[in-house]
Amino acid sequence: MKNVLVEKAIDGSRDALEVLLKEHYQQLYKTAFLYVKNESDALDIVQDAVIKIMNKINTLQFPEYFTTWAVRVVIFTSLDHLKKNAAYMEEMDEQICDPEKGLSNEEHLDIYEGIRKLPQHLQEVTILHYFYGKKVKEISAVLNEPLGTIKYKLHEARTKLKGYLEEGEQ
Repeated sequence: MKNVLVEKAIDGSRDALEVLLKEHYQQLYKTAFLYVKNESDALDIVQDAVIKIMNKINTLQFPEYFTTWAVRVVIFTSLDHLKKNAAYMEEMDEQICDPEKGLSNEEHLDIYEGIRKLPQHLQEVTILHYFYGKKVKEISAVLNEPLGTIKYKLHEARTKLKGYLEEGEQ
């Protein structure tokens, strides 16, 4: 059903696109918030990203990857915003912690801080894979990179994150 909506949106149906964006709004907002760590900027970023999605939906080649593609638009919009704003180094807000994962707020903050330290190309694959549960194959298709490259990036990100977390324990 969702792919039918995506295909209609690609073909120009604003109603179908509106339904898709409403369904994914929370996910897009959380992604933006993860980067900018404040509600106001996250809302602005989602608004800008939605405009980009509306203007570029016809370029989406794989309808089944709409969610990953839309999240990627939000990631790039967030990064553009951060480049324009030096406020990137603010302390992480505890609102993004998810107590259902069984980690303390401090542990969540350490993980988010570690992800923030990763180079942008590693942040992207880490967020798509671990926060949104996207499979390596799906990330590969959306980022237009070989499967092996995505696997390597995830391995490199895990190694770096482990190092960052171990540093913090000392």
